[in-house]
Amino acid sequence: MRKTDGDAWAQAIESVLCYLATEKDHAANTQLSNRLLLEAFARWAVENRLCDPARVTIEDIHRYLARERDRGLAPSSLKSLIVALRHLFFFLRREGTISSDIATDLEMPKVGLRIPRVLSEKTIIHLLSIEYPSTPEGIRDRAILETLYGAGLRASELVGLRFTSFLREERLLRVFGKGGKERMVPLGRAAVRALEVYLREGRPLLLGARRSDFLFVKRGGGPLSRFALNQLLSRLARRIGLGRGIHPHLLRHSFATHLLHHGADLRSLQLLLGHADLATTQIYTHVDADRLREVHRRFHPRGQ
Repeated sequence: MRKTDGDAWAQAIESVLCYLATEKDHAANTQLSNRLLLEAFARWAVENRLCDPARVTIEDIHRYLARERDRGLAPSSLKSLIVALRHLFFFLRREGTISSDIATDLEMPKVGLRIPRVLSEKTIIHLLSIEYPSTPEGIRDRAILETLYGAGLRASELVGLRFTSFLREERLLRVFGKGGKERMVPLGRAAVRALEVYLREGRPLLLGARRSDFLFVKRGGGPLSRFALNQLLSRLARRIGLGRGIHPHLLRHSFATHLLHHGADLRSLQLLLGHADLATTQIYTHVDADRLREVHRRFHPRGQ
């Protein structure tokens, strides 16, 4: 398509993404996802001679969604697409570019509940009990594992931790989650002890003569990347013979599930995980329900 054909769409997309970032605090990953979805829709619109957003009708949107569905787009991805289109046309109506918000009543597809995979407490204990090398990297890696599981962090939150994020006296971790929202997460003794050893014996040797604001660093002082974090977890999974591997979110899921197993309430768990909506946290109640069914089966007189 000619550059001029998509100018109106390009401007609309840039404007709505700016609105979502500044007024809705959308995280960088969400922004990127919305950009890709909206740019794909814009290309289709231009190919179908809908170069002006004001010319698009609800029938056009339904036609595009049907095409994506026929091409095998998963219900969860289709839901993300509809959300992105709703944002776009809501914004265009608010700015007066279109006369009515044609996407507001788009029906969301039904998305099946995905129960997250979790590690057993026995596996977690095994993972945290293996012998780590007495090198700066080994000391750091133990602290990383204790922090990931001990605080239920996302990968982006872990690699984004600053030196000042660890409040040693209070045994708290200051975490910035999605949309830059801050939360304070308590740390248990094991995580605090591992971090103290890392700060005393590991981090100074990794930094050398350099300085860094980041808590977890690689040799030479650069910040740890998400790729390096995933590589670390893959190595550890192989060491304990875990064929399916480990990723940061698996430890986060395990953190949440184990807290529920031991009596944590859902509202507290929401705050610890940094979920904006309690409904997001409620998925862990389904995981816990599996355990409760097993308890009922084993111990109730009529449970067999």
